[in-house]
Amino acid sequence: MDFSLLFFANREATDPPKEYDLLIESARFADEHGFTALWLPERHFHPFGGAYPNPALAAAALAARTERVRLRAGSVVLPLHDPLSVVEDWSFVDNLSRGRVDLSLATGWNANDFVLRPERYETRRAFTLDHMDTLRDLWAGRATTRVNGEGKEVVVTAYPRAVQQELNLWLTCSSNPANFGEAGTRGANVLTALLFQTVDDLVPGIESYRKAREAAGFDPDGGTITVMLHTFVGETEEEVRSTIREPFRKYLESSVSLWRSKWPELARADGAHLLDHAFERYYRSSALFGSVDRCVDFARELREIGVDEIACLVDFGVSDLQTLAGLEHLDRVRREVSA
Repeated sequence: MDFSLLFFANREATDPPKEYDLLIESARFADEHGFTALWLPERHFHPFGGAYPNPALAAAALAARTERVRLRAGSVVLPLHDPLSVVEDWSFVDNLSRGRVDLSLATGWNANDFVLRPERYETRRAFTLDHMDTLRDLWAGRATTRVNGEGKEVVVTAYPRAVQQELNLWLTCSSNPANFGEAGTRGANVLTALLFQTVDDLVPGIESYRKAREAAGFDPDGGTITVMLHTFVGETEEEVRSTIREPFRKYLESSVSLWRSKWPELARADGAHLLDHAFERYYRSSALFGSVDRCVDFARELREIGVDEIACLVDFGVSDLQTLAGLEHLDRVRREVSA
């Protein structure tokens, strides 16, 4: 099983440059300790994740500070962009990193993000799926036809040329097994999470993915299922719980409007009760929280149902020093699971 780090900070920064210290230091740790990748999000117009409006920019900064770890968009909200611009930006990062770029594509969900492309909101899913092959073709150096400023059709090719001939794509999927099937049909990998699903809910999605790959002529055992988990590993359960409880509750509170409607059991809950319920749900079954032994067991459970990679979200509000110290314990989990 692969282990990667994923970033989605929620911070109202009083010292904006310092906001990225944890990103840089944890990226160095991942690069030096055998982690597979760094996942960088795209988020707009809100402090929840808003430190990362452009994953290609963040990846470019990390390309110059790392040597081996993969640099991944997690995710590019494709309907907000022209595929030509996506390929140009990430080909540049592929050159800086000597060929370490991968992309996950998302359809987008927040209507306010689409002030950048309001005409694509209703068709965002179709746009994403319809342009996956376009991205692959442009990345491989194939030309496309567009209309220029004079109204004439012209043939254009994206530059710079990428180091990698082929673009390795993920599709960011919700809990709907049909979305997993779409990824399998298109030969893409899957990036998902336990935000609105349980471990048991993952099983039909993974099965749908494998069947769809086989039906489309791909190796059914190929492809990667990546699951994002909020992560903090420590010496003991008591230490971890006391360290993360308040930071994680604040993290949840900052995004309550985004997830509350997805949990019907919380329809009438409010205030502290709502956050306590959410915290306990995550701690018990939806995050990589706890001692090394507990987290090793959970990772092995996920591997048993077909998960290939855990993308560990580490920047949810615990202090930088504590988060970096926790990475040492996470690395123990990685090594034990991979042994």
